[in-house]
Formats: sequence, C-alpha cells, structure tokens
Amino acid sequence: MKTNKGAKEIFLDAGIYSGEAVKLAAFVFSDKADIRIVPGKNVFKISVRAENAERAAGEFLNEVLNQQCRIDLAKKNSKIAGIIVTKALLSAAGEK
Repeated sequence: MKTNKGAKEIFLDAGIYSGEAVKLAAFVFSDKADIRIVPGKNVFKISVRAENAERAAGEFLNEVLNQQCRIDLAKKNSKIAGIIVTKALLSAAGEK
C-alpha cells in the first residue's frame, strides 16, 4: 500500500478477488470514502481517499474480503438452495 496525503493506494490480486467483490465493497464504502478502481490484467489498483485514509483502506480491505466470501459461499451453496426452494414449492403445491 502506498500512502499520499489523505489517500491510500492498494493493489489487489485479480486472481483472488473478483471485480464484483471489489465493486460491492466500493459501493458499501461510498459514503465513507472516495474509492477509485482501475482494473488491470492481473491486479486491481484502488485509491482510497478519506480523512483517515489508512483506517479507511484497512476497513475497505476487510469489506472486500467479506464480499468475496459471500460470493464464494453463494456459488458453493446455490445448488442446495435451489433444491430446497424446489422442494418447498412442490410441497406448497401439494406434491411430495
């Protein structure tokens, strides 16, 4: 991470973090800091501008990790969730 006055530069590996997770985290932080994302081939260059840029950057990284975990779990559990919903709908329709 590089620090400028009121800004922090972060580089995230695109092989580990999806663009979706980075964008979702930026949306969550839109009221706390100015987040600029520059996607590259293998890396995301992120600029965090805030009154306390060091702290905001750390919290932003935590949020990116949280979002990536949610995305990974949703992918992993989507099949079982579909089965549960199908079973519930069939039960509601009176079939077993």
